[in-house]
Amino acid sequence: MRFIRYIFATILLLILLVIAGVKILAVNTGFSTESLPENDRNTLLKNVNISMLADEPPKKAIKCFSVNEDGLVAIGCGNSESKTVCIYTNDGVFKYGYSFKCSGSFGIEFDKSVLNIYLVRSDVAIAVNSTGEVESVLKIQNTSENNTYWNDCIFSTKRKIGDTEYFLKNDMGIFNLFASSYSQLIVTNKNGEETIIYDVNSAQFLNAAAVAAAVTVFVCFAGAVVIWRFIKQKRDS
Repeated sequence: MRFIRYIFATILLLILLVIAGVKILAVNTGFSTESLPENDRNTLLKNVNISMLADEPPKKAIKCFSVNEDGLVAIGCGNSESKTVCIYTNDGVFKYGYSFKCSGSFGIEFDKSVLNIYLVRSDVAIAVNSTGEVESVLKIQNTSENNTYWNDCIFSTKRKIGDTEYFLKNDMGIFNLFASSYSQLIVTNKNGEETIIYDVNSAQFLNAAAVAAAVTVFVCFAGAVVIWRFIKQKRDS
């Protein structure tokens, strides 16, 4: 009888350990994840170097965004290794932000007041709270379901919370073709009224115009070289 009790207690303990392990990995995200070795976790956090921003940095083009149930809006920016995520109220007032280092693309997603930062190249999810404390670091599994979640959810240009819809937009006419990010975040209420709560359209218009001019000059130069060689070849023959 004592042996049976021992076996039962052992099985119960294993079940509790499994449940506890599941809770540790159960970050509120649509990705399927797995644990990350502690050494890898520490190295990653050292390299990423997440820090809090008390003051709003210069506004840049939008790479990604997220919205939570309380109407807080997170906007991710950054073309170089230096990235920022700024948190705004529903009417565009800056509250706080994060800066971190990341050599590739990234996405963000709110879990209530906790922000999940997803690093594409590393396939890692970092959960950080509103005081800058990292609560969890997990590995994003390489699955077809996760690939779909990246494209359809994390990098979606639209979010809807209740009757309020948020969407990203460029308003640069033909220069939209040269844009790799977004210049405006717009909120639409239940009456269909639109409000721009984040706008860097003017700066992005100038950047896109510069890119378009550079492309035009290059195409014209390349075309002139081809024509010159063709004419020269004809003369020589």
